[in-house]
Amino acid sequence: DLQGSAPGPITDKKGHYLWTQVVDPLTWTRVCYLQARLPGFVSSRIDISNMSLATTAGGSNEKTMPDLVLSPHDSGDAGSVVMIGESEAPGKARTPYKAAVKALDVDNIDEGIQQLQLAVNAVPKFGDGWNILGALYERQHMFMEARDALQHALEANPKLLSPYLRIARISNKLGDWDSAAKAEDALLKVDKRYYPEIYLQQAITRAEMKDYAGAEESAKTALSLDPKHHLVRAEYVLGRVALEKGDLASAKEHIANYINMDANAADVPKIQMQLENLGKPDASALSISLARP
Repeated sequence: DLQGSAPGPITDKKGHYLWTQVVDPLTWTRVCYLQARLPGFVSSRIDISNMSLATTAGGSNEKTMPDLVLSPHDSGDAGSVVMIGESEAPGKARTPYKAAVKALDVDNIDEGIQQLQLAVNAVPKFGDGWNILGALYERQHMFMEARDALQHALEANPKLLSPYLRIARISNKLGDWDSAAKAEDALLKVDKRYYPEIYLQQAITRAEMKDYAGAEESAKTALSLDPKHHLVRAEYVLGRVALEKGDLASAKEHIANYINMDANAADVPKIQMQLENLGKPDASALSISLARP
């Protein structure tokens, strides 16, 4: 209908689509949009309400549409917590889950965590609940608790993907390169497109494990999949890899690029000092994590 609330698509008995249209002397207009549906993903929307249609015999209604863009419902980004609908929580978990949602709506993180713990205790196979709990623990920098919850999420629902990214990121922060590598490999076996940060985490893991060629490859892949420049830490990884390979000029270039692109990172003052001392005897005295603080 004109408010876009029709259940649609509606067809007649022969399967032909029926559209509610407002007829204009020159054009036909309709309230309509195109959107994809895929479990676990959200889609961009293309408004075709005002698309003009041919009104004469033999006129063409072929149109070139922009691409529909799918992205994961839960991107797995650090600090992001993506809730599910209250009706999606399983029976015995629903009451504490609703209480968790209410607490989180007013930024009561501790109460939210407590209620989510009650929810997953009531239904241990509540994979989404474990995943949300893990994301909250990560936000609070409670990394051991976060990783444990995320592993429970995967045990409850192996089809979840974002926990792999979170486990990789947390394991890198904890210096557990083997666990990080396992999580990265597991995610990349099933998805190589929708979670580009996994390549940054893989670059960090590989560099720490002294696989410098692999680290360079992964860092470059991360940058190539990052048009909005959310993964610029990969530039710093490339700088450190170049330094390990003895390419001082390339190291300076990549580290300077990183500083320019991520000036607000907490460790930029230390990285700036590192850059200024590259090639000097005391340059290696600075201990800087490859992962962004």
